[in-house]
Amino acid sequence: MGNELADALAKRAATNKNIPESYNKIPKSIIMKDLEEESVKEWQKKWMQTNKGRTTKEYFPDVSERLKIKLQLTQNVTAIVSRHGKTRDHLHRFKIMEEPTCSCGEGVQTTDHIIYECKRLTKERDGLKRTVTGTNRWPINKRDTTTNLQNLLTTYSLIN
Repeated sequence: MGNELADALAKRAATNKNIPESYNKIPKSIIMKDLEEESVKEWQKKWMQTNKGRTTKEYFPDVSERLKIKLQLTQNVTAIVSRHGKTRDHLHRFKIMEEPTCSCGEGVQTTDHIIYECKRLTKERDGLKRTVTGTNRWPINKRDTTTNLQNLLTTYSLIN
């Protein structure tokens, strides 16, 4: 008889539209996870809407994927992903150097030039290709390079 009464009360409660919802029984971890997911969605939306950080977006177009990467931020990481490093191009923009041309003589020294083109770094680039892509596919996109950023940093630091 007790079970039948409990079933009847449960059925009446489940179909009663006047009973307010209560979230007191939801674990805090679930609420925190939901809030974090909502926050990342909002961040992604703002990230896609802004015109700033174009180079950084090439490396990290997806906020949630970036948050999964264990990345130790250093001066060289920031220089590569922001295009604000000690390259001749950057220093030339601020009138610190007269010429933006790379010492290899083959173009303007940007982080892209260092990573993808500079003749002085052919040996290091070949090692980078094997490590990052595992194939002969080159140049890889910037998003793919973030999976093995340490090798990029080694190549970049050789020029600075």
